[in-house]
Amino acid sequence: MYNVSTEQIIKVKAPKNALIFKIIMIIACILAVTTIPQTHAFGLLLFVVLVVFTVFVFRYYNAEYEYSLVDGEFTVDRIMARTRRKRCGVYDLSKAELVAKTGSQDALRMEHRQLRTHDYTSNEGNEAVVIYTFNVNNEMERLLIEPSESMLEAVKETVPKQSYKVD
Repeated sequence: MYNVSTEQIIKVKAPKNALIFKIIMIIACILAVTTIPQTHAFGLLLFVVLVVFTVFVFRYYNAEYEYSLVDGEFTVDRIMARTRRKRCGVYDLSKAELVAKTGSQDALRMEHRQLRTHDYTSNEGNEAVVIYTFNVNNEMERLLIEPSESMLEAVKETVPKQSYKVD
């Protein structure tokens, strides 16, 4: 059908409240260590549990999104701490209704629709592209992505010509 195959990885910037969670977890670990002489085994157990939870918090906020476009199927995966991969969604770009920059008139015309929105951007304020397309369950969804030039070219080849409004 299509001879398009491309991938892109986007590093996600942690939200501002992530720093607060990290600081709280570090302080909790320090306090747990200082209570070990008074509480003995309970303090040691509490410290171990807090250290494990702190590791999970740090890994959770070290994330990347991987976009892959293979034969008209756009797949988004979330990679956490470069070890664990979670499938976020699979979308059919051959049925896309609109591909445009987020602030464009075409995107603003579609903004009123009550659709499920997925934000797959880096949270750094870069120029994003909005895609209105169907998922594997044939439900229309709004995607926000930050594609590279090669990814945009692949998307342009895949979507219907009247739907592509990025210029």
